[in-house]
Amino acid sequence: MADVHKKSENPKLSKKEIIKTLTEEAPMYTKNKFIVSCESDDCGNHVVLRVERNTDGTSGLHKHPDIKHMGWRVISISVPEGYLNVFYNADGSKQQTKDADDLWFENEGR
Repeated sequence: MADVHKKSENPKLSKKEIIKTLTEEAPMYTKNKFIVSCESDDCGNHVVLRVERNTDGTSGLHKHPDIKHMGWRVISISVPEGYLNVFYNADGSKQQTKDADDLWFENEGR
């Protein structure tokens, strides 16, 4: 049986390298605030480029990165303005958020 998965001539970059590379390249795709992170789903690891939408609600991307980039699957996501400040730290890591029960107990003084 033939191997249906063609191996790339270039090796896959590490998570740290792909984040650095895509962060440096992102200004080619957007002028808006963005964050690059590595995540995973049922299909495996991938890199995500989150870009805040324009003030008129249109996508902040004027060009999309290739779906496969340096051995990584790339997903571009357009998020509402202000989203990145609420849910992400400056280094791209997710902020710790509280669930509704935690907030209720804090507000009730318990």
